[in-house]
Amino acid sequence: MQITGGKFKGQRLITPPLKYLEIRPLRSRIRKALFDILGNHLENFEILDLFAGTGALGIEALSRGAEYVLFVDLNPLSLEIIRKNLKKLGLEEKAKVIRANLPQDLTKILRLCLSSSRRFKLVFITPPYGKGLALKTLEKLPISLLEKEAIIVVEEKREVVFPEKIANFYLDESRFYGETALHFYIFKDSNP
Repeated sequence: MQITGGKFKGQRLITPPLKYLEIRPLRSRIRKALFDILGNHLENFEILDLFAGTGALGIEALSRGAEYVLFVDLNPLSLEIIRKNLKKLGLEEKAKVIRANLPQDLTKILRLCLSSSRRFKLVFITPPYGKGLALKTLEKLPISLLEKEAIIVVEEKREVVFPEKIANFYLDESRFYGETALHFYIFKDSNP
């Protein structure tokens, strides 16, 4: 697996051994399509990468100019791989890696971010398929973590239907790649 664009384009990332199939990185083709949709406007973005897995999405964003990424995953192997990939590319100062059980531990993330005044312009929610975690996480995502007009990208199996609106999140578009769906939500703060 390699980075598809930006400063580190072509750099290979460390990946888990095949026996750890539950760590499922977004395929390079889909990741490239995702960043083509997002465009090259990630400069100064602070990003929240939930269910980060190998960290490929957040690291790709850093390669394309993002300012900071908070990587969150429960699996210790995932966290180790993310740290190794960040170190390999010299990106440790632009990221933080934390262990959390999602969506239950979103308040832990909220406390951490409030103490550092972090607000995210882009959120990736890419959980394991078939457990309903994507929708549950989106429903519980604290809006105080987000900048106005933040983009939330949710990955799930194609056949899982997502609503047009969840709380303050409005579905902007959905894209389909084989069995994978990417849903793009926009956060609209109801408080002016």
